[in-house]
Amino acid sequence: MTAPHDPLAPDVTIHTGGALWPTPGQLRAELPDGVREEFEDEYRRALDHARDAGDLARLADVLAPWQRRLVHHRNGDYEAVLERARRIREGDLSGVVPAQVHRLLRAKR
Repeated sequence: MTAPHDPLAPDVTIHTGGALWPTPGQLRAELPDGVREEFEDEYRRALDHARDAGDLARLADVLAPWQRRLVHHRNGDYEAVLERARRIREGDLSGVVPAQVHRLLRAKR
């Protein structure tokens, strides 16, 4: 039996601030020019949706990947992360920690 949904409980959380959750202002300031324009467009559309629909879920969905991307850019490993993800998608599990291999193999089933 599942508990009834609490209408006051949040469905999503928008994280901002600190090292792992850059604010929209930090994203604007630190993303490369061409990428910044893409972020601004997605962010503006999410804000418009939030204003029109009264729903912040899309805003949370837009911010989280951009925040991760900036954290990887700050660490200088964004391209390496993309390359590793591509190799894993293609089935190359070399260099993956054994516990991760088992989890990835289970996920493919």
